[in-house]
Amino acid sequence: MTPEELFEEKQYLVMAAIKQRFGSITRATQIAEMNNMELDDVIQVGRMHLWECCVKYDAERVKTFNAYVMKGMKWVMSDEIHMKGMPFKISRKVSHEERNQINFHSIDLHRDEESVNEFYAVSPINVEEEALLSVEFEEATNVLEEREKLIILHVGEGYTEREIAVKLGMGRSTVNKKKNEAFLKINPNYKPLNLRTFFLGKRRKMRNRQLGLTV
Repeated sequence: MTPEELFEEKQYLVMAAIKQRFGSITRATQIAEMNNMELDDVIQVGRMHLWECCVKYDAERVKTFNAYVMKGMKWVMSDEIHMKGMPFKISRKVSHEERNQINFHSIDLHRDEESVNEFYAVSPINVEEEALLSVEFEEATNVLEEREKLIILHVGEGYTEREIAVKLGMGRSTVNKKKNEAFLKINPNYKPLNLRTFFLGKRRKMRNRQLGLTV
């Protein structure tokens, strides 16, 4: 399959990424307008990222291609919006490569499940590294059942066992059991210690990409 054919086949990922990142097309339009952009600009950014991924397509990663594209696409969309809506300007002396190493995360105030205000904080996260880490997580968790994967994802987001139990409608002891079983599937040498520090450590040490070596 040529890059052009793959690009046409995967066009739907652009709108899917927008909906995942912003909640809805309507909300994405509002956020874009708040940051001196239009929805079409966001879509174009997504398409450009998709094209780059199609050109670099690795047939050996066919099962994780969509996850890789979606993760990176959401980051570059956020970067573009935050850059256009920045309350300060970056010096022209800063190289293109250095600027690309700066990623912006929105710190949102939520009320009744809607974002009321959005503020932006600078974080030195490399978009490609973050996307690769996400893909490797997908690969490592392929051995898990959907419920086990949900539990692991919630643990990684910082939820307690009690909170996970409420969200998934399970007993806390069941969550604990399935969580430990899931980590044992990923890493037979796993010992149930502090899992939250495991995920935090993964983000701090993105170059060490062997999921489940330590907790």
